[in-house]
Amino acid sequence: MLTIIHWVTIRILYTIPNFKTAGSQYVLLSIAEALISSQINVYIAVENFPELVPSSFPKSKIIHLHFSGKTINDAIYFSKILRKYNIDLLHSWDYKSNLVEALSCHLAGIKYLFTKKNNAWSRRWYLKGLLAHHIAYDNPEMKNRFFKSWFISRKISFIPHGVDLNVFKPQEPKISVKFKICSIGNITSNKNQADIIKALHQLPDDVVLELYGRADKLYKVELNKLIDKLDLNQRVHFKGFVENSDVPKVLSEQDLFVLSSKQEGLPVSILEALACGVPVLSSDSGGGTIYILQANRGGYVYKSLDDLIEKIRVLKDDSQLYKRLSKSAIENVNSRFSKQLEISAYKDLYLKLLN
Repeated sequence: MLTIIHWVTIRILYTIPNFKTAGSQYVLLSIAEALISSQINVYIAVENFPELVPSSFPKSKIIHLHFSGKTINDAIYFSKILRKYNIDLLHSWDYKSNLVEALSCHLAGIKYLFTKKNNAWSRRWYLKGLLAHHIAYDNPEMKNRFFKSWFISRKISFIPHGVDLNVFKPQEPKISVKFKICSIGNITSNKNQADIIKALHQLPDDVVLELYGRADKLYKVELNKLIDKLDLNQRVHFKGFVENSDVPKVLSEQDLFVLSSKQEGLPVSILEALACGVPVLSSDSGGGTIYILQANRGGYVYKSLDDLIEKIRVLKDDSQLYKRLSKSAIENVNSRFSKQLEISAYKDLYLKLLN
């Protein structure tokens, strides 16, 4: 097992396409910053928008990659960067099946780990899995869906995401005559905020919806047309992008968090809401939500639009049920999804790979 002094000499590189649209940006950053605080050398490499890497991360540790789009050339180019910075382990948070990283690590003679987050799988993903030294995954359904092969099944670890319980915690309850529903995340067709708007149309006038996040322009046009058609202009509010550090304050003003996505891995947005004591209603978007809300610990997975409408009605009208869900939401995250648990699991995995 590595000693503390060995940790100081280890260099870990995290890769992510950018800090603008990549869904795992805050997860990656929280892990990286925790390792830095433990005096571990951590670097972040991005392909686009290096200026958007949060200022809390040292600029001297940011690497801007310039890929040509040609796999072999890019693998050789990236392997040289890995050698230049004396990287010991590359941990990828890329969502693509591109083989450049895996090939680069083999050329440079270093360990390659990637975290599988989305529900895409193909021959190229399988090849990427074969080339990887290890695969971490955050959705329990992936084990049987993607990793049945003996060649891959022997090198996988289920590591669910966690949230910082010092940041995401219950705050002073809001004072409002409205019953506020919110959704926080990119406003896109996959996130399917249209379903929440349709549900709102069937609910009392004192139920309002607040949508936080960057909006796809074309999809927002569709949503605005729907809002006009259903005469909901006074009840649906686009609140824009919110910094992660401000999310707890936003959640403290909400009664209910709804995630209506078509596809998700293990959505951190749900964990953040639960940690703040806000009950959650979520679509069945791929296994992670069912795992988080198992035994209805803090919320429910709804099966249809009618089911969503009915569950909102019940939570609005049944104060005792609401209080029980709020309490179990906090207990759920504290016992199963803390950032400390996630970081500890990754540190143990790094030690295993580097020994």
